[in-house]
Amino acid sequence: MKKGKKKNKKVFLYIKKCIPYFMKVKYSIIVLLVLSVFFALTNSLFPAFIAKVLEFVTEGNLDKALVCATLVISFSILTDFLSVPFSNCYTKIQNTVSNSIKKDVIDAYFNIHNKNLIKTSSGVFLTRITSDPDNIVRAFNAIRSNASTILSNLFVFLYVFYLNFYLGIITIIGTICVYIVEKKAMNKWTSYRKRINKARDKNTTVINEAIKGVHDIKLLNIVSYFKTRIFNNFDDMYKDTINSHKVDNNYVFLRDFVCDMFTFGVIALSIIFLKNDIMNISGVIALFMYKDRLFTSVLHLAWSERELKEFTLSAERIFEVIEKLPKEKYGNIHVRELKGNIEFKNVKFSYDKDEILKGINFSINEKDTVAIVGKSGSGKTTIINLLSKLYEVNSGKILIDGHNVNDLDKSSLRNNIAVITQKPYLFNVSIKENLIMTCPYASMKQIENVCKICEIHDYIMSLPKQYDTLVGEGGVNLSGGEAQRIAIARALLMKNNIILFDEATSALDNETQANIQKAINNISNEYTMIIIAHRLSTIKDCNKIIVIDDGKVVGEGTHNDLYENNEIYRTLYENELSE
Repeated sequence: MKKGKKKNKKVFLYIKKCIPYFMKVKYSIIVLLVLSVFFALTNSLFPAFIAKVLEFVTEGNLDKALVCATLVISFSILTDFLSVPFSNCYTKIQNTVSNSIKKDVIDAYFNIHNKNLIKTSSGVFLTRITSDPDNIVRAFNAIRSNASTILSNLFVFLYVFYLNFYLGIITIIGTICVYIVEKKAMNKWTSYRKRINKARDKNTTVINEAIKGVHDIKLLNIVSYFKTRIFNNFDDMYKDTINSHKVDNNYVFLRDFVCDMFTFGVIALSIIFLKNDIMNISGVIALFMYKDRLFTSVLHLAWSERELKEFTLSAERIFEVIEKLPKEKYGNIHVRELKGNIEFKNVKFSYDKDEILKGINFSINEKDTVAIVGKSGSGKTTIINLLSKLYEVNSGKILIDGHNVNDLDKSSLRNNIAVITQKPYLFNVSIKENLIMTCPYASMKQIENVCKICEIHDYIMSLPKQYDTLVGEGGVNLSGGEAQRIAIARALLMKNNIILFDEATSALDNETQANIQKAINNISNEYTMIIIAHRLSTIKDCNKIIVIDDGKVVGEGTHNDLYENNEIYRTLYENELSE
């Protein structure tokens, strides 16, 4: 009993959460509901009127038959006419509600804390964006339609009781029996449905990974591995889908059998009543016309429960993204321009239980070019992630121009800090579109100027479509060095004073690395730049080099100072020379 109450409470909770989306089209919903009631009433009256027409005809009372037939046709034409605004209202509701939910899910997705994005597979988010909002609207329409049918069939019960009390009792008993059968079928179906949803999420993630990583999958010769994972998931979904349909099919037979037996009982009893002058001919004719609707009301009631469960599953998944997953937190201080004076004060940070930074202290002056070096896993990239607020410090402070990054609002950080990663993501549009995403109003002259600074303009001009060349998904049509230089140009267009390079040249060949280094040198002394470096030969000319080891700062200074006085730096540099 408590479990049932808990489930009902959950249903009402999610209905309440979805109401604001439907309120956006409240007038369309009112029209839809009013027309649904009208259609329900007219549909319920048609068989009774037609039965009356047949009775008048058999009695030879043709004038009354004609009047009654005219009334039926008039209502039928009116119903056809009203079906047009009915369909238009539903289309408006469907698209408005679904699109509004999708927009909120996407908006919430972009604000989810980075830790949770890493832990949650992309396939999970895809189904919540593409499928679940449509399920919400589909459930609404199904429940509305079922409610309309139930209202329509309510007249059948009243009419049967009007004809004969005993027929009404048989109808009620039959309805209860049909409901019990359908309820058992629905419970089994729901358990299969949950498993199918989980398998679909899992497979969407794997397929998404396979599509994005198809080149590496082929080169690593792991096609069979991915195919096996995908096919196994398909097989699991297949089994549960088949089993859910078996449940439906088996219970459909039992349900239809029960319906047929009770319908036969009602019709047989009505014929007996006719023979004994307890009922008239029009009543029997109406019963024959209503026979297929005698027990369907309870089916529609059970189907509405099924749709409510489907609605609850989808709504729960949607509002998990919108409300439950932790979101990024920003402060309220807005600073239009950050100059780039940066200070880390006893900063500590852990990924889950693994302590990465153990009390980091250093400062960087405005327009300095500073390199951070150290062994893999020493915490270099973590410093970049904390400064750009992809993560939040566990303790200590990070100050930019004296402002704690936790106190700054989102635009103050995102509009003043640019990050160029080892593998910057370029979108599947033209080179020009990739560049102007960060500055929609940039002129062609500005675009060309930043590309010249980044040593990429000449290459772009050598392409057949020049700046209109498509880069492919993830920049697949460009080399690593070309993508890096376009990413730097994109950052320069943002006109940020702080640029962070996270091992931007570590995966490139020497010649390409030299081009990237030249592009970075072209903008030195104009921006505050922090370079996370794997190759120490590229950062010898930096204003300052910070050495990180085991989550701590173990040295600061120029290349020459550190080479002479810092054993860790010297070892790193000499190891690189010996490679």
